[in-house]
Amino acid sequence: MADQLRILVTNDDGVDAPGIKLLEKIARELSDDVWVVAPAGNQSGVGHKFTLGTELSLDQRDKQVFAIEGTPADCVAIGMTHVLRDRPADVVLSGINRGQNIADIVHCSGTAAGAREGALQGALGIALSQSMDFSDEHLIEWECSQRFGAAAIKTIIENHADHDIYYNVNFPRCAAVDVSGIELVPHQRFSKSAFEYYPSDNDGHFFVTILKTPTPLDAAADCVRLLEHNAVTVTPMKLQQSDFEAINALKGKLSLTD
Repeated sequence: MADQLRILVTNDDGVDAPGIKLLEKIARELSDDVWVVAPAGNQSGVGHKFTLGTELSLDQRDKQVFAIEGTPADCVAIGMTHVLRDRPADVVLSGINRGQNIADIVHCSGTAAGAREGALQGALGIALSQSMDFSDEHLIEWECSQRFGAAAIKTIIENHADHDIYYNVNFPRCAAVDVSGIELVPHQRFSKSAFEYYPSDNDGHFFVTILKTPTPLDAAADCVRLLEHNAVTVTPMKLQQSDFEAINALKGKLSLTD
């Protein structure tokens, strides 16, 4: 495997984040040909944003490590079409994110966007996140990611067949010995958006945040399997987002006349 795969690593926490350092180490267990192109600073929550109409520069940090003052999607696009233009990566790994990327949160996740752009560029895209308790923002344990990261990535690579999907992987917040296994699960569709208004102590200002998890939760989806059952969750995500059932159901029913 080491002589066959070219791997591009990115993230949304920034090129100096501990999660991407761990992911680079894991990637080197799978290949000798590993490259890093990642944001210079934190880009959490930017989704699939591109920095359009603004000049960017590529800062070489090490032999095969580059930083861009841009988003994860910027980094993958530049990595695939410029840094690795002679031979684009076979696999794009995005993460390991500090905190879980589950449920409808995947829509705004820069980590997921890195894997998605990798898939759109023709690679196998895999997003990886380490679950944490956000009530203590300074406490995150990487044990499960470190112990199971390479195996999770390897099994996806060996079984991937559909080039119209990418993968969202989450590692539970528990000791490695307490991990229940690896599970293929859907992402949780919330009953409504989890994001809402939260007032600031500064008059006239506010935050957009998540105060509580919308319920009910599907017992078979990623939220419950990851957070309550300590499973490593893998969710295949489609690039083609069209609802063909709705297209077929609405055929002949839409009109521009009264």
